[in-house]
Amino acid sequence: MKAASKNAFAFGSTSFCLVDIETTGLSPQGHEITEIAAIRVDERFGIVSEMSRLVRTTQPVPWHITQLTGISDALLRTKGIELRRALEETWQFVEGTPSFAHNARFDRGFLDAHAERSAMPFRFPLECSIPVFKRLIPGRKGYGLPVLAAALRVN
Repeated sequence: MKAASKNAFAFGSTSFCLVDIETTGLSPQGHEITEIAAIRVDERFGIVSEMSRLVRTTQPVPWHITQLTGISDALLRTKGIELRRALEETWQFVEGTPSFAHNARFDRGFLDAHAERSAMPFRFPLECSIPVFKRLIPGRKGYGLPVLAAALRVN
């Protein structure tokens, strides 16, 4: 499946998905995904559907990650699912829909590396939302998620 073309997609003209992941660290080679979440948004920016999957890890979640995300080893043991299942369900959710992640290089790197390790035959077609938001909301000092959430009045 091809990734959405940056030139072929305009926010407000069709539905799209926003994807976010949480991990045990910064490297797709040495760290693991702890959560995958996605929302499908209509052309008026209304949430149509959403999904979130906690993922069981093979290594402990570092304390500072638990402090940052609220995701603990105990939570993943009781509510987490197998990585392959989480990836398959995420793929089914986003398939055929233009999909974006804030700093997509990070999310896509983890999703693709873990899909490959799980012998899954697909790559996640995520485009980066930062350039899109720079066009939609020009003139901001930064485009981090807190700044964008405030600009879009999203909690």
